[in-house]
Amino acid sequence: MRLAAARQTSTEDISVDEMPSASDSPFEVATSADSSPSKYLGSSPLPAYEPAFDWESERSMIFGQRVPESHELHGSGLKISVKVLSLSFQAGLVEPFYGTICLYNRERRDKLSEDYIFSVVPTEVQEAKTSNEPRGIFYLDAPSASICLLIQLEKPATEEGGTTASVYSRKEPVHLSEREKQNLQVWSRIMPYRESFAWAIVPLFDNSIGASFAGSASPSSPLTTSMSDSNLHEDVSEPTTKITLDGKLGYSSGSSVVVEISNLNKVKESYTEDSLQDPKRKIDKPVRGTLRLEIEKLHAGLLDLENASEADSFTNDSIDIVEGAFESTMKKQPSNDTDGLHSSKSGQNNGSQMLKNGLKNDEIQDVRANDFHAFDFRMTTRNEPFMHLFHCLYVYPMTDSLSQKRNLFIRIELRKDDTDIHRPPLEAVYPREPHATPKKCSHTQVAVGARVASYHDEVKVSLPPTWTSQHHLLFIFFHVDLQTKLEAPKPVVIGYSVLPLSAHAQSKSEISLPIMRELIPHYLQETGKKKLEYLEDGKNIFKLRIKLCSSLYPISERIRDFFLEYDRHSLRTSPPWGSELLEAINSLKNVDPTALIQFLHPILNMLLHLIGNGGETLQVAAFRTMVNILTRVQQESADDAERNKFLVGYVDHAFDDFGGRQPPVYPGLSTVWGSLARSKAKGYRVGPVYNDVLAMSWFFLELIVKSMALEQSRIFLHSVPLGEDVPPMQLKEGVFRCIMQLYDCLLTEVHDRFKKGLSLAKRLNSSLAFFCYDLLSVIEPRQVFELVSLYLDKFSNLCQPAVHDCKLTYLQIICDHDLFVEMPGRDPSDRTTAERGI
Repeated sequence: MRLAAARQTSTEDISVDEMPSASDSPFEVATSADSSPSKYLGSSPLPAYEPAFDWESERSMIFGQRVPESHELHGSGLKISVKVLSLSFQAGLVEPFYGTICLYNRERRDKLSEDYIFSVVPTEVQEAKTSNEPRGIFYLDAPSASICLLIQLEKPATEEGGTTASVYSRKEPVHLSEREKQNLQVWSRIMPYRESFAWAIVPLFDNSIGASFAGSASPSSPLTTSMSDSNLHEDVSEPTTKITLDGKLGYSSGSSVVVEISNLNKVKESYTEDSLQDPKRKIDKPVRGTLRLEIEKLHAGLLDLENASEADSFTNDSIDIVEGAFESTMKKQPSNDTDGLHSSKSGQNNGSQMLKNGLKNDEIQDVRANDFHAFDFRMTTRNEPFMHLFHCLYVYPMTDSLSQKRNLFIRIELRKDDTDIHRPPLEAVYPREPHATPKKCSHTQVAVGARVASYHDEVKVSLPPTWTSQHHLLFIFFHVDLQTKLEAPKPVVIGYSVLPLSAHAQSKSEISLPIMRELIPHYLQETGKKKLEYLEDGKNIFKLRIKLCSSLYPISERIRDFFLEYDRHSLRTSPPWGSELLEAINSLKNVDPTALIQFLHPILNMLLHLIGNGGETLQVAAFRTMVNILTRVQQESADDAERNKFLVGYVDHAFDDFGGRQPPVYPGLSTVWGSLARSKAKGYRVGPVYNDVLAMSWFFLELIVKSMALEQSRIFLHSVPLGEDVPPMQLKEGVFRCIMQLYDCLLTEVHDRFKKGLSLAKRLNSSLAFFCYDLLSVIEPRQVFELVSLYLDKFSNLCQPAVHDCKLTYLQIICDHDLFVEMPGRDPSDRTTAERGI
């Protein structure tokens, strides 16, 4: 507990026994049968203690004052929710429709988020509606005129010779006949496969781009920044678009904007998303119907809460799919708990509940358990550390070209190996239904009657935490007969394609593959490939794209090699001398800055583990590489802060000292750092790395204290009653001696550099003071006072003004601790003078 909080205790909280009496002794309370209790309180012989020193102002003037960093995911300030209210056609709705919504950048032709999937079922077959409908939540960095909602609709594949989709765009007759209704209803019940139907674009922030992109009747932008509730209807110029507003735009709880999209663009044939902007694309008659959306700006403050608690890693249950397998891998990942992945998740839920308790009731209503949080693809390109677990692959089949027309669709599976072609695939494919369990496969839409079949589907695959050269995606091509039968049509296999993950997972460009006629055992091996037969003379006729989104699998080959060699060293599967690991450690100095920052937390965790118990050679190499990484990250500070926010966030929130599963870090870190410092003090050449060590000393000192504090909490976890303060920890004699020697070497650097007038000395001086300040809450105060005494002895014979200011800063920082009690004084200036005299 902080003394500052105790100083603010109100008089109502003071018990009767604590109040002084006029006789300087506890007062007596008269209790008799004929008299009521009475109290006599005279004037106190001593005046009440009121602090005369303004500590808040004093702290703000201390050189090197530390500023804590909040635990944030990224600086996104916008969060948009989209809810599908209804879909209606003038002809009537008698068959189910399916759709996807995603964020799309029109100018770059770039998909910004994964698909939010919805369905609209006819009323007569629809289940009872719930009051809490699922929504799609999308994240934005900032408003942009090019950011749109891309909406794509599908319907059951059209029966050959039956009622076609043109009934939804015809002018006469407007309504479906009873025969057409019956045909569509019966066919939709037996047809499990879908075909493309229509699409639309909703520009979110710019009305001017609607007509040029989505057609002559594009909906106006519902979230235009200049729009207000007073001029909303004046800004709407499109006659076919209706926007209503309940409340004030831009605020949650009643601020939703209802957008009616009446210009759904019907498609004549299957397509890819890239072809939507092709000016030569075939344009069909517009659909005579309306899709109603509810679009809302949500509180930016709820961003971290929902990302951390609802999706656990922005991937909507991606952890649960392979939770058991992730347990060992996540030991490399940051966690504030001590029980691995499961405790980390419960800790997030507890933190979420605490944050919810601090929100208003209308804000809590914005947090819904069944909301779908669409993964933001820009997360993989941001120059920020990955804060949550996500590990999946997005697969986008594009085209396949055959010599004859077929009704083609593709089934996608993830397989572990190729030894048994009859073995079922892994249950790793995300279903189209929300909150459903993973499935063994997923299939695309049907490209009806096409030689060159096109697809716009997105298939999301959960990846295993580690994969081998045998893991691969299997694409199975089917032709389906769309003629009326009494039962569901049975597809016929046309061919197969294979995509090994180890060879193509990092690919960002278009991939072309051949299609095999049939599968045989060991079809991935060279011996098996010789026996395979291919369609179209073995040409690469199948094209697709993939997008790897993973906080476990780095794109950088150097980081991957380091992770691999670290695992081999930890599992004792590599040679004892560790030359491969040593090379991998040194190669981290040349990693791309963005990849380095993204995987900063696991890299620092592994290096600290090696520093703690990796052997002398690996300890020194890991420490020097860590200094290099910290220096590079520090230089990436956009605000030129002395303490990089990513590094502060790692120490304060991510570092948990391996949750007690490994020995604490501080003994090994102090030993390696102290050895380097003593070599420098003895005059040995240590290279330019030592200047970087001094510049980043604040990080290492705070890390040492955090490691000690975590050990202290684990030692007294079960022995200290709830509500009582944890007693200080007594450092072992050898560890404390090492810290004393390190502290002495750092004081020598401060002493020598002050003579040269270097600013680094002032920063190092403040870091050493905060080090002692923090230790006063963790270890025995007597041990801390030995460090303070060493400081005062080191500067006792120096009379330079800069040294006096340095000493004053040091004492101001330490005396701000709760263990020091402020004595009354007549005037703050007198106290300052007295402190300067010290």
